[in-house]
Amino acid sequence: MEPPAPISCSGNCLVHLHSAAGEAWLHCHSCPFKQHVGPDGITRFRVPTGNNDATFLSAKEIFTSRLQSQIADFESQHGQRVQNIVAIIPACTNPRQYQSNLSTIAAAAGVRIVYSIHRSFLAASAYRPPSTPERRNVLVFELGGRFLEISLLTEDRNRGRDLNIKAAVSDLGCPFLSHMVSGVPWIYNFDSERDAVFLSYMRTECERAKDALCLGSATVEVKIDIPGLETRKLIDREWLVLMNLDHLRSGITRCLTEARVRKEDVDEVVLAGASSNIPEVRGVLLEFFQEQKFRCSIDPANLIFLTSQSCTNYISSRLNIPVTIFEGLNLGLHAF
Repeated sequence: MEPPAPISCSGNCLVHLHSAAGEAWLHCHSCPFKQHVGPDGITRFRVPTGNNDATFLSAKEIFTSRLQSQIADFESQHGQRVQNIVAIIPACTNPRQYQSNLSTIAAAAGVRIVYSIHRSFLAASAYRPPSTPERRNVLVFELGGRFLEISLLTEDRNRGRDLNIKAAVSDLGCPFLSHMVSGVPWIYNFDSERDAVFLSYMRTECERAKDALCLGSATVEVKIDIPGLETRKLIDREWLVLMNLDHLRSGITRCLTEARVRKEDVDEVVLAGASSNIPEVRGVLLEFFQEQKFRCSIDPANLIFLTSQSCTNYISSRLNIPVTIFEGLNLGLHAF
């Protein structure tokens, strides 16, 4: 019998569908550094610095260092100094607390946040009509790159033209990783949620299994390895694909439920992110909404980039200063 043909995978296939989102979830729910509370009551983290040395940094210092690194990379690539930043933030964040923390970190890094905007607002604004009905419900579905977020926005003409967030769901992670981890405490009474090393190992093992499935294997073995304890599980490609698609269904359902909006009352569905172009992903959306509601005339893979550039140009012109747009300023790793 001929071996199965290798399956081309660009990172946006059905097997790897939630890999990037799973990495973001891991960063939000685990801390790779040991924590220590100092005499001043501030929690600091033991961060390796090389040569088996380490330093103790607060969450603010860690985030400031990361932002400074991002700024240095940008300045090196584009040959221009970064002073004023427009921050693209997830819709699920608490705007006041998030922006306050972000401004504190930016100031420590030597830059200024001049404006923050939600990703879902950027996506929805690309399709806003010149006139709207009395009330409009817009579901923004973004899947691709390092992001998975489903948001329900409303626009009430009687209260102005501003969009408001009714609900946003992005803390979904990778269903495969969640499935593999969920059985460990039940089997071994092992608190895996707090073990960053184990979670990182399991994510690597899950991604290895996905790579093998994409290379043509129908099944692959995943090993759960804890000192003194070991178990293996056989994973089927079709099972994994169905799990990924069910994960999207549960995310859409959760967003609609939290917004208290029926699927029939959604007026538009804005698609963003390269993975929303996958036919099976569109099929899941069609189970909830009519195709006539889809707004995807702008390639979803480029939607956020194009609208963020327009937003940056507008703000730069209005404030008469050069501004730089930054994504991925994730404050979910530690409570700060």
